[in-house]
Amino acid sequence: MDEKISILIVDDHEIFRNGLKQLLSRFNYVGEIQEASNGKEFLRIIESSEPDIVFMDIDMPIMGGIEATQKALSTYPNLKIIVLTTFHDEEYLDQMMLAGVNGYMLKRSTMPEFDTAIRKVHLGGNFFSDEIVSILTRNLNKSRNDSSISSKPKFTERETEILNLICKGFNNEQIGKIIHLSPKTIEKHKSSLFQKTDTKNTVNLIIYVLKNGLMHIDNLPD
Repeated sequence: MDEKISILIVDDHEIFRNGLKQLLSRFNYVGEIQEASNGKEFLRIIESSEPDIVFMDIDMPIMGGIEATQKALSTYPNLKIIVLTTFHDEEYLDQMMLAGVNGYMLKRSTMPEFDTAIRKVHLGGNFFSDEIVSILTRNLNKSRNDSSISSKPKFTERETEILNLICKGFNNEQIGKIIHLSPKTIEKHKSSLFQKTDTKNTVNLIIYVLKNGLMHIDNLPD
C-alpha cells in the first residue's frame, strides 16, 4: 500500500487512545493519527480535516458516538467509520449500523484484525469482528417453511454471487476482479440489490441479509 492512511481515534479514555495510537503506528501504511475525546470534538476536527478512517467509541461524555456518527455521516456521507467499543448491546449495534458505519469491532480485537479492518474499509469494503457477526446472526435462522420467505425478493444468480462477496467485505473493484466484471457493472447489480431489498447502502444491505437469514458474513482476508 503506497499511500499513507490517516486515522482519527474518538474515545474519552486518554490511556486507551495512546495505546491504540502506538499499536496503529506499527503499520507502515498508517500516516497521521489524530485524537478526539468526545463526539463534539470529533465533529469540530472533521470540519477542517477529513481522515481516511475513524475509530469511534460509543459511550462518551458531552456527545456520544451514536449521535456524533449520525451527524457526521449526514454531512460527510463518504466518511469511513469503524465502531470500536466494549459494548455487545444489540440496540447500540443496530443504531450504529443503521447510521451507516463501515465496520464494528470490539476493543479487545487483535492486531491482525485491526490490520484487516483498516485495509478493507479503506478500500471501500466492510469489516465486522467475529463476535459482532455472532451477535447479528444469533437467533436469526428461520425455518425454510416460514411463510415470510415467499415475500422475500428473488435474486438472480449473479446478484447472489455479488451479494455473497459484499457480505465478505469486498469492494466493487475487488468483486469485479473476482468475477471478471467492471466496477461499473458491479455498481449496477448493487443498485438492483438495493432496490429489491429496499435498502440505501451497503451496510443496510448486509443488515438485511443477516436479519433474513440469507447467508453468513465471513471476514475472509483479501
